[in-house]
Amino acid sequence: MASGPDELRAKMVQIAGRYIERVTREVVQLKTLVDNAASGNLDVVREIETLTHRMHGSGAMLQFHEISGCAGEMERLAAGFVASGTVDQPRLVEALANLQTAIDKAVAARAAT
Repeated sequence: MASGPDELRAKMVQIAGRYIERVTREVVQLKTLVDNAASGNLDVVREIETLTHRMHGSGAMLQFHEISGCAGEMERLAAGFVASGTVDQPRLVEALANLQTAIDKAVAARAAT
């Protein structure tokens, strides 16, 4: 049975809502990981890369461009740190702040609708 346009829109709104809920939880996890990255542990940085990769891709698909862009930047930073074997934790802190701001804007925009 085919879905009508209204049904499809409602489903996309529901999926977008779940995405925002997920990234709101995951940014808390990222804060802990970024704090732990100060030790230079590359396993922690790989976790940051993996988590932000998922946020980046899903955000792009769901038209959360600002979240996606910020997550993508953080993903690229983490990948670069893994490749070089060194961690610039203050850059991760700055990227995380940008991601948090993007998530906060998306949450506020959804609450306003």
